[in-house]
Amino acid sequence: MSFAGRSSSMKEQPRICPLCGRAYDEPPALSRADNQTDICPRCGMMEALAAMPRRETPQERTRRAVYATGNRWAIENFEATHH
Repeated sequence: MSFAGRSSSMKEQPRICPLCGRAYDEPPALSRADNQTDICPRCGMMEALAAMPRRETPQERTRRAVYATGNRWAIENFEATHH
């Protein structure tokens, strides 16, 4: 049935997200995994955020610099204070 033929009292059945199993009634998101599957907006947002390139954190930059020195004491100290 086309949109014009629907009455305002008709309610769509909630859809079930194939990823998380939750029911949703908002417009679906298109999964980035296969570009065919409709998923819930929440899973769509999580897929979009996971696909974004992220920057290295200050802790990761420091870890890389400490390990690059090869100084065992510095590495042990870093691990002891950052875990």
